[in-house]
Amino acid sequence: MPIRSLVVGGAALVLALSAGIALGAGVLDGAEPEPAVAADRPAPVATAEDTAARKVADAYQETLGTAPVTGRLTGRSVVLVTLPGASEESVEAVGTALKAAGGSVVGTVALTERLLDPADRQFTSGIAQQALKGVADTPTDGLANYELVAAALGRALSAKETTPADAHAQTILAAFAEGKLLTSDPRPTHRAQLAVVVAGSRDNLSQGRGELLTSLVGGLDAAGAGTLVAGPVGAGARGGAVEAVRGGTGADAVSTVDVLGVPFGDVVTVLALQREAAGDAGHYGTSGADGGAFPPAA
Repeated sequence: MPIRSLVVGGAALVLALSAGIALGAGVLDGAEPEPAVAADRPAPVATAEDTAARKVADAYQETLGTAPVTGRLTGRSVVLVTLPGASEESVEAVGTALKAAGGSVVGTVALTERLLDPADRQFTSGIAQQALKGVADTPTDGLANYELVAAALGRALSAKETTPADAHAQTILAAFAEGKLLTSDPRPTHRAQLAVVVAGSRDNLSQGRGELLTSLVGGLDAAGAGTLVAGPVGAGARGGAVEAVRGGTGADAVSTVDVLGVPFGDVVTVLALQREAAGDAGHYGTSGADGGAFPPAA
């Protein structure tokens, strides 16, 4: 959904909320409004998505009002990295929001289940080590297992300034693609300043997968100018990608959002990424986000 449409529609949504319209009865799930219910029929129970939508809409009015979002990422390059459970709708929505905010999306890379499988740790780290041979600006001394994988992906996709994808970056991506660790068609044309990792609703990052994801996200962030992990409400729940990053060792450097798919969720993502790029990491969205429902407008 374009950012302009989100901003223009803000007042209407907030008015609807104040009038007591239940988002879960149609706005979020696309269903037709239900007819009037009998007095003895139980009232519908609000879902987690309903609650998140109300909080984000209220915070939108209080924090951003009618201030434009357009231009907040002007001059910034972004690479999209998707996790296996990410929906096409979420990826498209994030990409559209980033572009509407002035960001330049250099490409999309989809990580596979194999890359995040602890059982394939040795195989994956071996590919990373081979791909990094001869890459003078990415030393591997002292790195092991997924630290190597994080360093390799960081070198291939991220940079402090927008940089054309050189031979080393292309070699790393080709090696990972050949090992069925990622897909990317076409491959990113540049190494981007910012990375947005798009997660699914229920990624089931158990049995060490959450730690692996945290390492990979940290590698992207260290190589670039900022990284954000975004997903639907379920991603912030136990076993979700956002929840794993929030509880990981790099939570103070990487930003997260867990309200993709609710009204203004894309706006939250843009504002959070803007703050991340300025060195102000934060966690926004549902009650599990200690930064509140909406990032402070810069």
